[in-house]
Amino acid sequence: MNTAQQGIFIEGTTAFTYLEYKLNFSGDQNKLKTALRNINELNDENISIIICFGKKVWDWIVPAWSPDSFADFKEVIGQTGYSMPSTQRDLFFWLNSDHKDNNFDVARAIHKEMKSIAILEIDQEGFRYHDSRDFTGFIDGTENPKDDDRPDIALVPEGKPGAGGSHVFTQKWIHDLESFHALSVKKQEKVIGRTKPDSIELEGDDMPEDSHVSRADAKVDGVAMKIYRRSTPFGNVSEHGLFFLAFACDPYRVQIQLERMTGATKDKIHDKLMEYSKPVTGSYWFAPSKEDLYDILN
Repeated sequence: MNTAQQGIFIEGTTAFTYLEYKLNFSGDQNKLKTALRNINELNDENISIIICFGKKVWDWIVPAWSPDSFADFKEVIGQTGYSMPSTQRDLFFWLNSDHKDNNFDVARAIHKEMKSIAILEIDQEGFRYHDSRDFTGFIDGTENPKDDDRPDIALVPEGKPGAGGSHVFTQKWIHDLESFHALSVKKQEKVIGRTKPDSIELEGDDMPEDSHVSRADAKVDGVAMKIYRRSTPFGNVSEHGLFFLAFACDPYRVQIQLERMTGATKDKIHDKLMEYSKPVTGSYWFAPSKEDLYDILN
C-alpha cells in the first residue's frame, strides 16, 4: 500500500510557505530530477515538503502513466459576472512546519536547486491566524474530514493509477476586508452560512442558498463532494487574503465546488463570498505517494 507524502495530514502547525514554479522545458530532465531528489531530502522532523507536479511536467518526466482525470486547471466562468482565472504552473512546493525560520531556510534551499531551471512565480508565506480563523473572522475548514476519514477523501484509492497520491488545487484569494467588515455580524453570517463566534452552521430558512456553505456543499448521485482543506491566511496590511489549498481523491470534487461558487451552473447562483474576495490564481497539481515519488526521481 502506497503512503502519502509526509506532512499532508500533519495538522496544528502554524507556519506555511507556498512556492510555484514555471519550468524551463528546454533543460535537462536529469537536472530536474536531481534537484527534486535534493529537495525531497530536506524533509525532517521539523518541516515537511510536499512536492507536486503540474500536468505538463508530469507528462514530460512520467510519460508511461498518469493519474485518472489529471489535467491543467482551466478558467471557470460563471453566468453572473464572476470567474476564477487559470495561472497553471509546473511545480508546487508546500512547506508545513511550526517555525517560520525553518520555512525560510528550506525555501531558500529549494530555490537554490530550482533557480537555474525554473522561474519562481509565487513565493507566499501563510500562517495560522488566532484559532484557525480566516481574516474575515470565521473559522476555516470546520467541515474538514477527521482522523481516519481523511485518506479516503484526500488520496487516490488503491487499485487506481497514483494510489496513495493526491490531486491538489491551489488558489490565491485577495480579500476586501473593509467591505466585508462593514456588514453587520448577522449579514456576515449570511454570507458564510455559519455563526461567527462558534462556527455553527445555519439551518432552515436562516441558510441562504447563495451562502458560501450552501454553494460549497455539493453532492453527486448522493455522494458528498468532500475535500481536505489546508488553506491559510497570508499577507500584510496592503494585500491580504486566503491561500486556498485542497487535497482530493478526484479533482472533480474541487471542480464542482468552483463551478457552484462562480454560478457556472444551471441555477446561475454564485457564492455571496465572491462579492468580498477575489481569486487571482488557480492551478491543479498531483502529489504522488512517497513510493511513486521515489520511483519517478530515481
